[in-house]
Amino acid sequence: MMMNHNPVSLRRRLFALAYESLLIGSVTLLTLLVLGMLQTFIQQQVAVSPNVFMPVYTLALFGAWWFYFKMNWLREQQTLPMRVWKIGLQSVSGSRATLRELRLRFVWACVFLVFVPLVAYAAFRFGMGVKPRLAMGLALLWWILPWGFAKFNPRQQFLYDYLAGTELVDWQGKK
Repeated sequence: MMMNHNPVSLRRRLFALAYESLLIGSVTLLTLLVLGMLQTFIQQQVAVSPNVFMPVYTLALFGAWWFYFKMNWLREQQTLPMRVWKIGLQSVSGSRATLRELRLRFVWACVFLVFVPLVAYAAFRFGMGVKPRLAMGLALLWWILPWGFAKFNPRQQFLYDYLAGTELVDWQGKK
C-alpha cells in the first residue's frame, strides 16, 4: 500500500517529540520503579553489590523503550503523540515500515539521543574537567545533530530516519 510523502513540519515534529518525552519518561519511571523493588527484594535475600544491577537496569530500560515504540509503530504506525499531531511513520518507499527499519530507527535514535550525549558528557566532565551543569548543557547540544539534520535533508528526515530508511509524513487529511 503506497502512502503519502508529504513531510511534516519540523515544528509539529518537535511538539510531538516534547509530548513523546513525557510518555517515555513515564515508561522509564515505571521500569525503574519495578526494578528498584526487585533489587530491594533480592538484596534483602542475598548479599549482592548494587553495581551488579547496573547492566540489568540499562538492558531493561532499552527493552521497555523498544517495547513501547515497537508496539505503537507496528500496530498504528504512530505513537500517541504522533496521533495527536497527525504524523505517520513509514518507509521512504512509501510503504509500511518493516520491523527491520523500525529496529534501525530505534537503534539510531538511541545512538544519537542517548549514547552520544552520554559520551559527550563524560568527555566534557571527566576528560576536560568541565563543571557538571556546563558539561550537561554541552552534551545536550548533540541533540541538535539528529533533528537539525532535517533542515538540510531534501525529505526533511531526522538523521535517524534517514539512516533507517524511514520518514515521518503528514496524516492531517487521513481519517
